[in-house]
Amino acid sequence: MHVIRLRGPWDYEPLARIAIDANSARRESRESLPAAGRTHLPADWGLTLGPDFRGRVRYTRRFGLPTNLEPHEEVWLVVEGVDYFGALALNDTALGELTGYLGPPAEFRVTPLLAPRNVLILEVELPSFESGTVQPNRPGRQHLPGGPIGEVRLEIRS
Repeated sequence: MHVIRLRGPWDYEPLARIAIDANSARRESRESLPAAGRTHLPADWGLTLGPDFRGRVRYTRRFGLPTNLEPHEEVWLVVEGVDYFGALALNDTALGELTGYLGPPAEFRVTPLLAPRNVLILEVELPSFESGTVQPNRPGRQHLPGGPIGEVRLEIRS
């Protein structure tokens, strides 16, 4: 197996601030969002968006087609975890939803979706929750910012 780590650079863009109130009603705001920029992963968004940001952020990573693929090899996209909800798309094709960082990595066979130039989009969401609201299980991260905290990589498998 050959591994290509997609550490960076990633472009990021805050999409909305999101809050969940005590009645489980969702409020989104697009006002006064932090600026977009570039970063390297894995990392939470504390250094780029501030430790108190709660909402949804789009991360975009461009990469070329892995070279020297043998006919029997397959390319898999692996995401080790997000804090806390996520959605993944490659070249405008939705791959799936991601939840949390405690379970096994999310794996997607992407060989048929690859092109000479590829665009990977990872949207990560961590809302703020008012007291009395059921919150996601985030052991060790209860008061930390959200984001793509696990490794994102391509694995070339035989």
